[in-house]
Amino acid sequence: MTEKIKLITDSTVDLSKELIDELDLEVIPLCVSYEGSDVVYQDGVDIHPIDIVNHVNETGKLPETSAIGPGVYEEVFNKWIDNDYSIIVTGIGSLLSANYKSIVIAKDSCKDPSKITVIDSQNLSSATGLLLLNIRDLLKKGKTREEVKEICDNDIVPNIRSSFCIDRTDYMVKGGRCSAMTGFFVKMLTIKPILNVIKGKLSLGKKPIGSLNNAIKTIYQDMMKEIANVDMNYLMITHCLSDDAEAYIEDMIRNTCKFKHIYNTYAGCVISSHCGPGTIGLLYVLKTNKK
Repeated sequence: MTEKIKLITDSTVDLSKELIDELDLEVIPLCVSYEGSDVVYQDGVDIHPIDIVNHVNETGKLPETSAIGPGVYEEVFNKWIDNDYSIIVTGIGSLLSANYKSIVIAKDSCKDPSKITVIDSQNLSSATGLLLLNIRDLLKKGKTREEVKEICDNDIVPNIRSSFCIDRTDYMVKGGRCSAMTGFFVKMLTIKPILNVIKGKLSLGKKPIGSLNNAIKTIYQDMMKEIANVDMNYLMITHCLSDDAEAYIEDMIRNTCKFKHIYNTYAGCVISSHCGPGTIGLLYVLKTNKK
């Protein structure tokens, strides 16, 4: 009898409703709250990036985001186990959030830990979506949960590439991820920093000067330098309230590349509150022989 498998992730996956439905995902929202308020919102359910931008514009203060508690994961795991499902769960990387620790605790506490396979994406945003698309494809090919985990851990996760252009650094300054002095000089010199995910951590990459489009050209050119080694199945363009920038890079890519699927997705509240409006990312996977 074929094992029934449910895919579970968190709201930092930053996928469209259409892709969530296509993958039949259960998406568990992270929590968002404002200083001085007892109200806790659910990312993508009752709070959205535009709400955060409006709040920052009005108050000058960022919201707080918090990880999903182990009890929430345990309840979801048990629900699917009770319905005779096994589970593959992934989400924001273990070095980027406490979410991964919550997943591990919940797995050990649930009704049948053997039913749950945990995969560390070592990434964030729609890079996790790329991982889930590949997991779906592996399952369609008849791979077992154990085989899926081995291929993901050893071959897919290390080959995911994520680069984000930051249009404005004031959100990073407010969040303590960038000093006020650095933020001042970045603004004065019109630098558009690029953040990359390397070995599970966010790292500052190139620092192109000029418009956001110039930074976009930089991440596009970086991808083109290794295009011969890029898996052409899926490409993610993920952004925060930056439709014009998305259209700009998508047009360049469609005119030069032969990706089977290019997905335009919106960053959720977590990425938006950390990096701010105008942020745009390019995410793809390098070729692997083990899929």
